[in-house]
Amino acid sequence: MNRETKRMLQRQGQLDKSGEPAAPSKAAQTQARAKPDPSRRGGLRKYFSDVRSELKKVKWPSRQDVVSYSSLVFVMLVLVIAFIFGLNLVFSKLVFFLFK
Repeated sequence: MNRETKRMLQRQGQLDKSGEPAAPSKAAQTQARAKPDPSRRGGLRKYFSDVRSELKKVKWPSRQDVVSYSSLVFVMLVLVIAFIFGLNLVFSKLVFFLFK
């Protein structure tokens, strides 16, 4: 561990001055177990409202983009299936020829 990392860990309270791991303080322990504030919780309506507002920020592809990307995926799928089928056929013929 280099000096910069040690200094950073000491500032965060994870190491003491000698470089040994520091015991966690009571405040850190209680903060880790703290329950969420019920006043900050929203209901189901707020959740869906937030989801809707976030989805409005998304840059959705145009219909033409979706069609072109989907057709490209379909063509590549057919090519990969054909390639694997061909390899399977060649290897099966080879195995049957070797063990005949």
